[in-house]
Amino acid sequence: MSICVISLCNPQKIQTNMSNTNPITTHDEVAIIDFLVDNNAMIKDFNRSQFVWFFIEEDFHIVLFLAESTKKHFEKYVVERFAENMNDMIALWNRFDQQIQQGNEIRILKLAKNKVHDLIAMSETFRALFNRNDFEEE
Repeated sequence: MSICVISLCNPQKIQTNMSNTNPITTHDEVAIIDFLVDNNAMIKDFNRSQFVWFFIEEDFHIVLFLAESTKKHFEKYVVERFAENMNDMIALWNRFDQQIQQGNEIRILKLAKNKVHDLIAMSETFRALFNRNDFEEE
């Protein structure tokens, strides 16, 4: 499985695999804004960095709006069937951690990293909720 990253920074398209810690990246401003509007999650305050997250079926979506960067921009990450793709969740957690270590948008990235950590810690609960075969009751 993979993580999809959509960012407003650059109009070119790059595709790689998150399992190798390089996310699929698509830069499409319209796609992010449409996605947020369609899910009633549009950012209203463009003066501060913030994030929203939610599930669509079994997929985890997190959208960051980074206002403290040299250029304000959105980043969207999607982990498909996140409850069974912990390697992708850990790679996303590591990606946020690396950005924090570089001093980028520390406050908002720590919040996003903590949300991913919480979901990793609850993965067995989510697998049970989604009735995944690999869940075993103790």
